Amino acid sequence: MSAILDTLVATGVFLAGMAARLGLVIAVMLVLLVPVALLAGGVQAVRALELRLQGYRAAGRLRFRDGLRYAPGHTWVKAGGDRLRVGLDDLGQGLLPWAVAVELPRAGRVVREGEPVARISCGAQEAWVTSPVSGTVVAANEAVVREPTRVKGDCYGAGWLFEVAPDGTAWRSLPGGEAARAWLQSEGERLGRFYEEHLGYAAADGGELIGPPPSLLGAAQWREVREAFLRS
Repeated sequence: MSAILDTLVATGVFLAGMAARLGLVIAVMLVLLVPVALLAGGVQAVRALELRLQGYRAAGRLRFRDGLRYAPGHTWVKAGGDRLRVGLDDLGQGLLPWAVAVELPRAGRVVREGEPVARISCGAQEAWVTSPVSGTVVAANEAVVREPTRVKGDCYGAGWLFEVAPDGTAWRSLPGGEAARAWLQSEGERLGRFYEEHLGYAAADGGELIGPPPSLLGAAQWREVREAFLRS
């Protein structure tokens, strides 16, 4: 009987020691993980503040600007008097490896919603931008014709493309606000999946898209991504 008790006591001591060691390991892991979690949260907070200071908000990994309406071909629309200013959103400009030349519709041209009206040359590739509304072109941004890099460098501002006098008020049905931000975020995730599927790269790291630039896409892949996202 004494031997059994001794065995049980020894077993209990052993298990208690194992539990203590496991608890110590868990405690050490928590101590190590807390700074990492705080750092990750801090990075996200800093990015959010940076975007706010620039007039943007985050839509997943993309920049979103309030006060605009967003069209399926990844253009934005901003009302100003009797005209609408049109440009590429952050995902749209991100599809361009770079911009080396821009062709814009001339004032007086009548355009239809979904019609390709502007061309951006990316070297070996080119992207057509569709009009988000039907109407008449009243102005084109000659600054981006002279300096095409504005399209990528300031897509929500100085990189706007053209202005349209719309036919009617159908453009008001384009989403804005939180609905548009949620849509833009989902589109960014869809683009990430496209890169993963077609190029075998992880789409994100630390909140930034790290998929390879679109210049790595083959001709057929470029056509597919252009049709899927720019609708052209």
